[in-house]
Amino acid sequence: MSRLACQPWHVRPVSAAMISAVLAFADIHRDMGGGRTLMRLSPERATKADVILLLGGDAERATDVGLVWNDREDQLVRVIDDAALRETRLAAWEEAFDLFDAEDHEPEPARLCA
Repeated sequence: MSRLACQPWHVRPVSAAMISAVLAFADIHRDMGGGRTLMRLSPERATKADVILLLGGDAERATDVGLVWNDREDQLVRVIDDAALRETRLAAWEEAFDLFDAEDHEPEPARLCA
């Protein structure tokens, strides 16, 4: 067996419906220069009824998808999937909250060693 066959999928791959939803409902547009625009769905937009009716359970997953659109040619240039970054974003928050859970202990007095 190959190494790739043994790895479980943590997230679903990007589907054509997700790409269509981002093209139709994107509310985040960033100019990248050269006539290109990065289009994304915000988490607030993904909770709206029209997006949920179109995508169902994949509505939250569609917030990880970014599309680079060429305005001059009116075509899709690149599909960016940031699902792997979702875990790192959550891990940073969990580490921050762990700081508050730690019990405050008195520091041990410094010992002099000769």
